[in-house]
Amino acid sequence: MTTTSTGDSFADDLLGTNSYDFERPPKKDFLPWHRPRKQFVREKQWAEQLLKLVTDSPPETGVIKYLGLPGDDLLDLRHFHDKICAPNGLKLKFLGFNKGMKPGEEHKTELEISLDEVNRLPYVDNTSKLVDYDFTKIALPRSSAWNDSQKMGPFDIINIDLCDGFAKQPSSGFKDTHYNTLSTLMTLQSKRIQPWLLMLTTRTDSEGVDSNVFQRLKSLYDKNLEECAGFGHASNECFSVNTLESLEGYCKNELGFSNIFIISLCKWILGIALDQNPPSKMALKNAFGYKVFAKSTCPNLVSIAIEITPTFSTSVDRLGLVTNTSETIDECTLATRILKRVNKQLDVDKILEEDPEMMSAMITSTSALLNQARYDVANFENWVRTGDISQA
Repeated sequence: MTTTSTGDSFADDLLGTNSYDFERPPKKDFLPWHRPRKQFVREKQWAEQLLKLVTDSPPETGVIKYLGLPGDDLLDLRHFHDKICAPNGLKLKFLGFNKGMKPGEEHKTELEISLDEVNRLPYVDNTSKLVDYDFTKIALPRSSAWNDSQKMGPFDIINIDLCDGFAKQPSSGFKDTHYNTLSTLMTLQSKRIQPWLLMLTTRTDSEGVDSNVFQRLKSLYDKNLEECAGFGHASNECFSVNTLESLEGYCKNELGFSNIFIISLCKWILGIALDQNPPSKMALKNAFGYKVFAKSTCPNLVSIAIEITPTFSTSVDRLGLVTNTSETIDECTLATRILKRVNKQLDVDKILEEDPEMMSAMITSTSALLNQARYDVANFENWVRTGDISQA
């Protein structure tokens, strides 16, 4: 997991230009996102959805193209290589954005070593890149971030894994926002003819969402509540919300705010997909959440998995010579499915607490990944059992 804060970068060129063959002391400081619940998301959401995608729609070139925000240990890249690429004979070609959470020479060296290790893996494409600038620079047409994305894309999977809120930024004032970045990426992705995956991890509580942005997103929920009978019925059945007044009341509690935010954010993404020419369909495959702070009453860091499928609708012929009919995409139906899927969100903390075997499996698989990344894992399980979950 990485951040998208601004500031001086820790390198001037692309990372990974050095080779490291010497021994370094194992790392002993485990980080909040090394917890088994992150591995649960990595395995049960990201990897499962990616495996299904490449099984149903195999990459024509045998290469999975991935854009993401890998942390310094590059655990996601290692996991996808070992669990998806190697067993299926597929190459992994990645464009990774790592702004750097701990700028400095030691940080740069550790990241360089991780990248050197990943580049040596047999199923990693040698044209992959890890760059040291903020991924929101993709929104700037003449930026290196945009040029790199355009040259490598479109992608099979885009994974925007944030520690903070996707919607924490105001929507105006500067161009390199999360909103402009995602819109730009979806325009790039519109060149695809096969389905693709969008993974988005974001804070979903009021502290992680700009209040004005929330109100604008919520207006999309308002509109469906008033105009779409099926959506209104599902909203009432799932949340006891069937009027604008009851919606306002529901948003005042933590779970209500989180649910309405996720649904409205997905509807915003759906709107972008439908406005493309030709339009694309969007399906929320699942949502996994866990608590940022132990005292929270519900999960407030949520990872959503979205599949976007291009259509091939013909243009409107005003003269009437074209008789082919185009597929009709009903926003109301797709939005209703999104609502029902959010209502089935998985609480990862609860799952692992109630299933010791699953917890043990996630500890084991996380430990294996951390061992690859040069951590001293002898005390990892003890750290999991006793450590503070704050900011995990």
